[in-house]
Amino acid sequence: MFPIGAKVVHPCYGAGTIVRITEKAIGDSNHAYYIISTVSRPMELMVPVERAEEVKLRPVGQADELHDQLIACAQELPPEHFGQDLRQRQTSMRDLLKSGSFHLVAQVARTLAALNTRRPLGTVDRQLFDQGKDLLAGELALSAGHDIEQAMQIVQQHLSTQFDTGA
Repeated sequence: MFPIGAKVVHPCYGAGTIVRITEKAIGDSNHAYYIISTVSRPMELMVPVERAEEVKLRPVGQADELHDQLIACAQELPPEHFGQDLRQRQTSMRDLLKSGSFHLVAQVARTLAALNTRRPLGTVDRQLFDQGKDLLAGELALSAGHDIEQAMQIVQQHLSTQFDTGA
């Protein structure tokens, strides 16, 4: 069970802080819910305490580990990485974004950043890219104590590093 004030990551909605735990009556039974205030969007989530593990609610990662995973984004992707069918790639990326794994979300953002240098991203790819960056920045912000704008700048800087020519 997470305490009030715990920094957590919801796989679909990103990072947030548990602001309270509340009881709700449903039928004849009472259920406890985490109320989570998200970082990247002004909203509150209700997650049943008893289903937190099933939902894959997890603690925010350590700042140094998250930075290391962002540094890995600077590694150039091999050309064969881009040969996948558009719909198949987008479906795969949606699944990776929903995984809740910082590492997998960083891989999606890295791939889309690389694609964006080859050609302008389509609407769906742009949405996936923005979602990935939001998820990364939210967790980084909570972990490292940055505001969301600072965290987004760090994420974008790491994603663009692979394309710097060193000039």
